[in-house]
Amino acid sequence: MHELRDRARLILQRRRTVIASADRVLITGLVSLFDDIGPLVGATTCQSEAMTCLQTNPVDLLICTDLLEKGNGPALVAQAKDAHPQLKCLMLIQRPLKSTIEAAIKAGCNGLCSRELVGNGHLLRTVQAMESDGMVVDPTIAGVLRHCRLSNGKGCAIPTALTLREEDVLRGICRGLTNQDIADQLHLSIDTVKHAVSAVLSKLNARDRTQAVLIAFQHDLVDPPAQAPRWTC
Repeated sequence: MHELRDRARLILQRRRTVIASADRVLITGLVSLFDDIGPLVGATTCQSEAMTCLQTNPVDLLICTDLLEKGNGPALVAQAKDAHPQLKCLMLIQRPLKSTIEAAIKAGCNGLCSRELVGNGHLLRTVQAMESDGMVVDPTIAGVLRHCRLSNGKGCAIPTALTLREEDVLRGICRGLTNQDIADQLHLSIDTVKHAVSAVLSKLNARDRTQAVLIAFQHDLVDPPAQAPRWTC
C-alpha cells in the first residue's frame, strides 16, 4: 500500500491540477494535500471559474465534485473535455444517484470515486488506477449502479458470451482494480490481462472500462456487493 501511495504521489507531482467543488472543507483538504505533493493551478467552487483556470493555464488533471456552487460537475467535465480532450478528469461523487453517475460517465470522466471514500489513500489509489488503465469506477459507485439495476429487473444476455477468464477480469474491472491488481489476484501476466480486457471491451461493445462497468451491471454479468449501498436511485 505504501508503494502504491508513493507511485500515486509521483504521478501527482507531474500533474498540473485544478480542483472544483461546492464542498469548501474538501477543497481545503485537497489544497493541503497538494501543498505537500505537486503543482496546484487553482481551486474554485463554480464551473465558470474552473474553466477560466483551464483556459489560461496548462492543466493535466481536473478533480471536481458533482455538486458545485454554480454549475455542476458533469457539465464542467463535458465542457473541459470538449476544450481539452487529453485532460484527465476525476469526479468525487457527493450525491451518488444513478442519474448523477450516468451523467458523469457520459461527460467523459476518467475516474469516479465516492466523496465518502476520500482519505486513507483512496484518492491516491484512484489516481494511480486512472494513470495505469485510463478509467476507474470505485466499488461504492459500481454498487450503486448494480443495485439500481436490480431494482429495475434483470438484464438480457449480451450477444457474445465471455470466457471464464474474461468474466474474472470483468469482475476485477467492476471492483475498480487496475490491470496489475487483476494480474496479481488471478496469477496471470500483465499482458494476458491486457488481452482479456481488450476482449471484454470488444464483446461488450464498450468504448472504455467505465462503460464496461455500466454494461456489466445492466446485463447482470457480475455479482452485487455483500451489502446494498444506502443511497437510492
